[in-house]
Amino acid sequence: MVKMGARRTPRCEKGKGIMEDVLSRLREFIENEVRSGSMDFGCITPLYVYRMWGGAIPMEDIENGMMELKQQGFMVG
Repeated sequence: MVKMGARRTPRCEKGKGIMEDVLSRLREFIENEVRSGSMDFGCITPLYVYRMWGGAIPMEDIENGMMELKQQGFMVG
């Protein structure tokens, strides 16, 4: 039986930690969403990212990654 809501651990690139991998994926995802013209920074929420990634990354990691990107000045808006 498959446990509903079970977390899957993301695979990291060699030599990188999980958080660095999440930050890298978030940057690329956000850049692509904004570039597509369908989204701006204010519309991209942790829940939206979680759903678009199919739940592969825990919501908490996405929230922490988005806060880190804001602190780095990546997300303006």
